[in-house]
Amino acid sequence: MVNFSIKSSLLTIFIVFAISGGLVTAEVRWSVSPILGLHKPDLGLINDKVLGAKLPIIGELVFSDGDGSRQVRYSVDNPLTKIRFGTEAGLEFQMEIGQKNHLVIGLSSWEGGSTSLVKTTLPFQGRLIDTVYERRANMSYLQYYIGWRRDLFVRHKKYKIYSRLLLNEVFDIDFRESFVFEFTDSSDSNVTFKRITKLGTQATGHMMLQPAIGGEIFMRDWLSVGFDVGYAIGLNKFQLGSAQVSNDFQPQDTVTIRYPTGSASDGSQNLGYLGDDDQSYEKMELDMSGWRALFKINIYY
Repeated sequence: MVNFSIKSSLLTIFIVFAISGGLVTAEVRWSVSPILGLHKPDLGLINDKVLGAKLPIIGELVFSDGDGSRQVRYSVDNPLTKIRFGTEAGLEFQMEIGQKNHLVIGLSSWEGGSTSLVKTTLPFQGRLIDTVYERRANMSYLQYYIGWRRDLFVRHKKYKIYSRLLLNEVFDIDFRESFVFEFTDSSDSNVTFKRITKLGTQATGHMMLQPAIGGEIFMRDWLSVGFDVGYAIGLNKFQLGSAQVSNDFQPQDTVTIRYPTGSASDGSQNLGYLGDDDQSYEKMELDMSGWRALFKINIYY
């Protein structure tokens, strides 16, 4: 996957120089565009297997019948809604070549997330006690892209309708989860304390091809507002790397939690999702295919 990413990046750089060098004699005008929009990536197994998963728990309860503590299996349910849409923001440059052709180069970031808060019970420090359980998940990425735009319908100084084709490289993908349990101190109901688990993991080198159609309306000769809508098609799958986990549960808490994600059981150390047996972690391949809609302000110079 890394070699594929490197080759694609080198090809992108070569195309930019080839186009720029081959068209130096053409009439050229540049524009810069702040962009803001939405991307609806198909996160696949993240949405289907991770966000809705329960927490299998093994804890100890101390009974008053003199038999001491007993190990119990428990399940805590706090499903997150699927991450459907996220906000994308960035900066785009276009080199207008002649009357109807444009070279497009852009850089943008995207972020989507989900959160849920429930009141539940948990076997904790030998007792089944109430807790406030907050769960969060966040997905984000950075990308750059290069492509070609072709104007289809033009009314001079009024509007343009165009099509374009982009090659996107997603070079920094982050997935974050947090699980926060808030307890009330048994000796003082006004005092609370927390146990927090955080997970963070990354990936890189995901390629997408995006055909799109859009338009712009001119306010001035040098200023226009525009939009475009397209579908990004993932050209390769990616896996999130081995997670960095922080956990402040203490030995005296006598509780063990199996989280929805962990190192895959195939030995790859990539992130996997918890299988139906609540023991093994299955391989999790992802891509970012999905609809993308952008609003932009174009400043020509």
